[in-house]
Amino acid sequence: MHLRMLAVAGLCAAAVPMAGCGAQLDANTSCSTFLKAPRSAQDAAVSSVASDLRAGNAVTPLGRPNIDYICANAPDKTLGDAVRATG
Repeated sequence: MHLRMLAVAGLCAAAVPMAGCGAQLDANTSCSTFLKAPRSAQDAAVSSVASDLRAGNAVTPLGRPNIDYICANAPDKTLGDAVRATG
């Protein structure tokens, strides 16, 4: 039983090292962590944060890549900062 728990914990840690097991990406997530997440998780987070911040341009074909650009150049910023900057 103990080995099984360790195996599950190890798989979880290996699968999602950037946000913790089961953690959600949100406006307070660092850009560094955001960029390490799977693309599907990134897209869901951008959609959610953009909706919360009423920043519709963030989910447009030009806005979404801009978030990656902002985060890549300022990994200590938050996802919320990048979404706000995108509009």
